[in-house]
Amino acid sequence: MTGARPRPGGRPVAAAASRSWLGALLAGSAALAGAACAHPQRGPAEALADFGGAVDRKDYPAAYALMTADYRRRVPLADFRRELEVGGPDVATVARRLRDQAARTPFEIEVEIDLGQKLTMVLDAGQWRVATQPFGLASQETPRAALRSFVRAVELRRYDALLRLIPNRYRVGVSIEKLRDYWEGEHRADNQRLLQALRAHINAPIVETGDEARMPYDEAAEVRFSREDGVWKIEDVD
Repeated sequence: MTGARPRPGGRPVAAAASRSWLGALLAGSAALAGAACAHPQRGPAEALADFGGAVDRKDYPAAYALMTADYRRRVPLADFRRELEVGGPDVATVARRLRDQAARTPFEIEVEIDLGQKLTMVLDAGQWRVATQPFGLASQETPRAALRSFVRAVELRRYDALLRLIPNRYRVGVSIEKLRDYWEGEHRADNQRLLQALRAHINAPIVETGDEARMPYDEAAEVRFSREDGVWKIEDVD
């Protein structure tokens, strides 16, 4: 079905992504609104019910029409029909469940806004509502959140925020002015390449051991983290 997939717990979730968080937000909503492509302006629950109903009554062209354009480019109608027919009674059982339970099924959209951070929207009483606020831009709750905050602070020249990410034992003698000189001075080009590498590997695996963590990336490089006073800070990024 267009834009929907099961999530843990069996609840469908739809995903969209964009470099602009606002653009992604609008694109994600539009994608779900268009899920029932045979029924303009119908929502995801109606599209799910239509799909299940079409499969249950063996109206395979109607069910196929509710698949994404990408799926239809990859899978011909004949193959789609064959896969469903091979499933026999099991397919009919699942189709009826989709049709009958669609109206009671919660839906979510996860929109990637930047640096792997996601915003969740929930279909609530027929309206799409924002379930998580996206403005925790300086979070240090987890090592990855601290890394996102680090990249944002440097890119936005928020050296006051960057200062908070430095472990206490290194902060003696470090000032906002010194941070600005370092990141915008003679090594600016190298620093920009470093930021690009961190962005490219923002979702790389992070290994936590107690109050320390590390994230290997880009062959020989590694980000090292430490937790102080309940928040994560950046020990090194290179």
